[in-house]
Amino acid sequence: MVTKLEDESTSEGSAMSKRRGKASYWQEAPLPRDQLVLFTDTLEDRIPEDHPVRVLDEVLSSLDWQDWEATYNGQVGQPPIHPSVMAKVLLFALMRRIRSTRQIEYNLRHSIDFIWLASGRVIDHSTLSEFRRKYPQQLKAVYRQLVKLAIDMGLAKLVEVCIDGTRVRADANRFRTLTADQVEKLLEELDEQMTAALKEMETNDALDSLVDDGQRADQLPSELRDKQVRKEQLEAALSQLQEMDRQRKRDGINPQKNPAQLPVTDSDSRILPNKEGGYAPNYTPMAVTETENGFLVGVDVLIGNNEQAEMISMIDALSEDYGETPETVMGDGVYATGSNLEATEARDIELLSPPVCEEPEDNPSVREDPTQPVADEDLDRLPINAQTKRFAKQAFVYDEAEDVYYCPAGKPLKREGTEKVDRSSGTLTRTNYRSQDCSGCPLAARCRTNPDAKGGRKVTRDNYESTRRRHSEQMRQPEARERYKRRLHNGEIAFAVLKATMGLRRFLLRGIEGAQQEWLWASTAYNLKKLISLLGVPRADQSQVAATMEN
Repeated sequence: MVTKLEDESTSEGSAMSKRRGKASYWQEAPLPRDQLVLFTDTLEDRIPEDHPVRVLDEVLSSLDWQDWEATYNGQVGQPPIHPSVMAKVLLFALMRRIRSTRQIEYNLRHSIDFIWLASGRVIDHSTLSEFRRKYPQQLKAVYRQLVKLAIDMGLAKLVEVCIDGTRVRADANRFRTLTADQVEKLLEELDEQMTAALKEMETNDALDSLVDDGQRADQLPSELRDKQVRKEQLEAALSQLQEMDRQRKRDGINPQKNPAQLPVTDSDSRILPNKEGGYAPNYTPMAVTETENGFLVGVDVLIGNNEQAEMISMIDALSEDYGETPETVMGDGVYATGSNLEATEARDIELLSPPVCEEPEDNPSVREDPTQPVADEDLDRLPINAQTKRFAKQAFVYDEAEDVYYCPAGKPLKREGTEKVDRSSGTLTRTNYRSQDCSGCPLAARCRTNPDAKGGRKVTRDNYESTRRRHSEQMRQPEARERYKRRLHNGEIAFAVLKATMGLRRFLLRGIEGAQQEWLWASTAYNLKKLISLLGVPRADQSQVAATMEN
């Protein structure tokens, strides 16, 4: 027996079923796939006037491509795709966070903005990959033209710049590395194998009169040739590792306890701390950023992490490329080396960075008569070395006229001699000063690790000491500290965009040349993206005004 409620429910469900079954209930396709059309949309109609790809196309079309065109033969073969089209596609893909050339090829077939940009061309991924690896000088010229365009338009200024470095992982296996000891053992094993192979060859030579195997007399067997090539590669790797160990020793690292490691997959990379934590093969990309709108005006990729040694060359490159020398350079504390400070002073460039050894503001060791001891009530305020827990160098006063240091007890530390010291940033000329009368000093326990040692307390001074002191005094000024705060945003934002927005956390190309080329492509795309963001809104406004006037 069906109740009234069930009957009503059944009737309602039946009605809904009938409504859904009507073809007119759902929206009809505006353009069925099998329907012939008389009037079609063009590619131009499908891209809005304010679309970023239009600005990209206009900006890159305005550049000079003659140097790139000159790399093509122009006489034989099929007509090539113009380099500007190839570059536009690769740069637009980077702006869209697409780095894989296979993905780019897919988008050239299916994404309307890529189809518009390439005018319907379908470019093979291998062609895109080869183009991306080649032409470093031509790409550098396009990068410079974009920066000059921003400068000429007043969007970029080289008066004040920031310099910084970061780390990007190499395309290499973290666990496939070699040390100098491991390479030496491999060479020993390879020598044994080659000796055995040579003995076997001598035996075979004795049988040549009986059996002719067709092997040329002036050519080594393939097995021995392969071993010889491998030996040469291992010897080159050993030489490289030995130099790396010597550099680590100069930097104060014991290569016996912590030897250098050479990645096998990409021997140009170095084992460095990752930004995300842990250790892996890395490169050190560098960037010089102007502070007006944050354009990257200078870029490079280094082997290892000695970025401070490249600061002056990158600043000088700005003068060569754009005809302007920055008035102010801002960087973190690693750039405040003596050689950098001296070089920027010589170029009349202001370097804003945390000083290596900041002088205490209220240092009781600075007194009218340094030959007199520091007052007892001020002894606890003297600078202390964080490692030795004894008086730091700042507790000693230098008298430039007499070329002597005075200790907190008022005793002189006279010049003992000079020595050359190799550092990753360069060679220092270091002068040693030593006290000749430390016995019985009441401050010996605070001053020396071993108060009863025969030799007196030693203080060193290198040839950049005065330069560092001037820099420390400059950075003590409130105005300099306030200006330096701008570095945190301007110097770091580009790395954040390149890594997070463009996905460049690991290089796809191996070797230092491949990494430099990939970083230059990404930096060019970054500048182009910034230029589009500054030009795109005015362009959209102009198109709206033009449309209004037409109506």
